Amino acid sequence: MEQINRNKLFDVFKPDTDALVYLKAGTVKHRYNTDFEYSFRQESNFLYITGIDEPDFHVILDLKDRTWHLVMPRRDAKFAVWMGHVNPPEYYKERFSPDSVLYDDQLEMVFKKREPETVFCLTEDSAALFRGMGLECNTETLPEAMAYCRSIKSDEELVLMRRANEVASEAHRTAMKMVGSASYEYEVKAAFEHITQKNGMLHQPYGGIFASGSNSAILHYVKNSAPIEKKGHFMIDAGAEYKGYAADITRTFPVSGTFAKPLSDLYDITLQALVETTSGARPGVKMEDLHLHAAKVIVEGLKNCGYVKGDVEDMMQVNLFALFFPHGLGHFLGLDTHDVGGYLKGVEPIDRPGLRFLRARRTLEKGMVITIEPGLYMIPALLEPAFSDAKYKEFLNESALRKLLGFGGIRIEDNLVITESGTENMTDVPKKRADIEALMKG
Repeated sequence: MEQINRNKLFDVFKPDTDALVYLKAGTVKHRYNTDFEYSFRQESNFLYITGIDEPDFHVILDLKDRTWHLVMPRRDAKFAVWMGHVNPPEYYKERFSPDSVLYDDQLEMVFKKREPETVFCLTEDSAALFRGMGLECNTETLPEAMAYCRSIKSDEELVLMRRANEVASEAHRTAMKMVGSASYEYEVKAAFEHITQKNGMLHQPYGGIFASGSNSAILHYVKNSAPIEKKGHFMIDAGAEYKGYAADITRTFPVSGTFAKPLSDLYDITLQALVETTSGARPGVKMEDLHLHAAKVIVEGLKNCGYVKGDVEDMMQVNLFALFFPHGLGHFLGLDTHDVGGYLKGVEPIDRPGLRFLRARRTLEKGMVITIEPGLYMIPALLEPAFSDAKYKEFLNESALRKLLGFGGIRIEDNLVITESGTENMTDVPKKRADIEALMKG
């Protein structure tokens, strides 16, 4: 797979370009000024190009002859005592098939001997190293090139992403079934992560959200420590990571296992936004258009339930939807949860409430992997000022909405592959109300 990825990157550049590409692996991180080591996770671009999941390596790609050269750290006996077996160069030559394997104390010699016209780097820190050798560096081109390559997934990458979704889906179903017997949010988190780790997926792709009741209106809630509101609802936004590739799934459901008003009404609005935008996703469609469609579905649903009033187009014109749906509809997914490629060079976020935080503003293409995750929230920090704002107050049923200020929020999220004519949904967790109730009772 990594050979395919390297070839994609080589193909971005003109043939016979007299330049080297330099990438640096991740390093082990410690907690503040202690010797406590965080679990190592490879830097995504390095993993994409090499497949090597070890710290302190480097890689050089020669654009002129399309070769790649692995640079490994020179480990000593002390490292072996504390950290384990040290593989020799022959291991990496046989396992990953680079054109050569060097030690990091030979790095400067290689660059000075090759004397390329340009060195393409990802960061200014790396560029400073090579500028110190008297070489010309470019830090603008490589990030764009990597994002271009990574935004279209190969068949081999999709196999890994389907597996991540398979396990994450199982974890969601397991957590959904046990939430009624749990007392604290972290118990649900533990049940979820038991499934992912049991399947060998030791890294979480992001800090999961396990939110009870009003906590579900906090968009990036990560405390996961509150008592569970037995008469309320629960939101899980969590995934799994398989060989670096992420799944990112969200479900919202009643703790009791049975939907009741107002949750049932608000849930159906959110689900309708998901269904319509998922069915509308295909090559040639813009992410911002899908977002605005979801926003309109939410406004129409709120009007039908009596929470807002007036003409829907007028409400869209004043961006009323952003009070209830303040985040973007979705994002690219891959080696990172919020994967690269969402914005091409020269494309800026839309300066409009609700759309400012859209993480991908692309025209969809076959092979892209995206999330679709509409949300509907009752956030006091947004609604309280809106009740007295001349731009909004005529559209808001204040008395009805005030009853929901402690309600929390709803989000439903699936992971989609853009296909030639539509989408493939990799996520396998119930989202219709009847199916959720059946799972939780079963």
